[in-house]
Amino acid sequence: MVKKIVLSLLGLLIVLLAVLLINTFRFKSAAVEGEKALAIGNHDSAAAHLSRAIQIKTVSFGDTLAIDTTEFTQFRSFMESTYPLMHSKLERTVFGEFSYVFKWKGKDTTAAPQVLMAHLDVVPVEAIAESKWTHPPFSGLISQDTIWGRGAVDDKGAAIAIMEATEELLNENYTPERTTYICFGHDEEISGRRGAKVFSKWFADNNIKPAVVLDEGGMIDTQQFKELKKPVAVIGTGEKGYVNIDIAVELPGGHSSMPLPETAIDILNTAISKVREEQMPAIITPPVQELLGVTVASQSLFTKMVVANQWLFKGALVSQMEKSKQTNAMIHTTLVPTIVKAGIKDNVIPTIAKATFNSRILPGQTSDDVVEFVKKAVNDPRVSVSKQTISLMEPSTTTPSTHPAFKKLASITYKTVPNALVSPYLVVGATDSRYFRSFSDAVLNFTPIQDAKGFHGIDERIGVTDLNRMVSFYRLFISGK
Repeated sequence: MVKKIVLSLLGLLIVLLAVLLINTFRFKSAAVEGEKALAIGNHDSAAAHLSRAIQIKTVSFGDTLAIDTTEFTQFRSFMESTYPLMHSKLERTVFGEFSYVFKWKGKDTTAAPQVLMAHLDVVPVEAIAESKWTHPPFSGLISQDTIWGRGAVDDKGAAIAIMEATEELLNENYTPERTTYICFGHDEEISGRRGAKVFSKWFADNNIKPAVVLDEGGMIDTQQFKELKKPVAVIGTGEKGYVNIDIAVELPGGHSSMPLPETAIDILNTAISKVREEQMPAIITPPVQELLGVTVASQSLFTKMVVANQWLFKGALVSQMEKSKQTNAMIHTTLVPTIVKAGIKDNVIPTIAKATFNSRILPGQTSDDVVEFVKKAVNDPRVSVSKQTISLMEPSTTTPSTHPAFKKLASITYKTVPNALVSPYLVVGATDSRYFRSFSDAVLNFTPIQDAKGFHGIDERIGVTDLNRMVSFYRLFISGK
């Protein structure tokens, strides 16, 4: 009897191993051999122009906070004086005072147009962190082939590269085959409600349906996939959603010399910890599944087996991806406290303590799911939970990698990023281009920056080589090659 059981188990094991190996060897990587890369030109003025752009403090502070219109007016003057052909030869429409749409009429006016986007605003620099920057955050200093300052990566580098490419082509008397719209929003960092949301509606109202919309999002990564020994260019084909969740506690305060066993701050801290202790369920979305397929080609047999047999190894795969903040964000709806408010004086126990969690929502989940998750995690009737609606955006639809627009962008990427692997990608942030998804089936997110540094943090900077590559990339995109 025992022998039969052992033989049965052995037989099952052999069958299981056979299934695993068959799936592994049948599994076809989505990796594609790239085209021969083109030489990246030297666009001599680009670095100096980006340096100047960084020095203009076009900061978006918050959804309900005013911007410094003087700085945004100065930036418009900078654009007009630096790129005269763009302003004299293209039709410019202004939205929300500081967002701009340039129309570059193409040879074939019957063809669906293409849209190229970037934003002109930047996030603030924490005053307490300014001293930690290697160079002042709004200096625009050029040192050792690097341009330093807030906005170098997000997103003035792309805006300047687009304008440089446009000005160069106009100087060559070039006319694109299809009409090209160049769109610059001025409030992307605070949801784009006065900029991109408004001008995208203008597109929709005028029945202008782009064949492709290209905005920031994916980049060139060499850090997450070091074992591949080649860059992975990730092109965003969809975006996570965006919602802010407020939690609040109201409890009688009083004099700090006579505290109760629990204060509003104590209860709030416990609630924050509970939310942070666990994550919403993991989902491997189609873009991430394709990314795994692209990157598995040069990895070990065991890694291939795990990816090819997720019916058995999904738990192990998820655990591995959770070890990196980048890959963890690809498979989870994230929740992180970004604002905490309580107290007015050192000897007064506050009556109210509040915190705001920022959440980026995976496709397949909703903002209501996030609210329910927070309520269940906190599990305390003294803590109120609510979602903000001012910047709420549910997860986007996805552009398939089989779409001609994706293939075109992949081709341009191969030409400008030597030895690259190109893959779809789920954008973990939120961009202005999301407003176009309801009436364009090809919204893509990519800028050819390698291993972005200082994004929303300290020492934001971009290499001159990256900037030159971006100019060449946008030239190819505009020309349709």
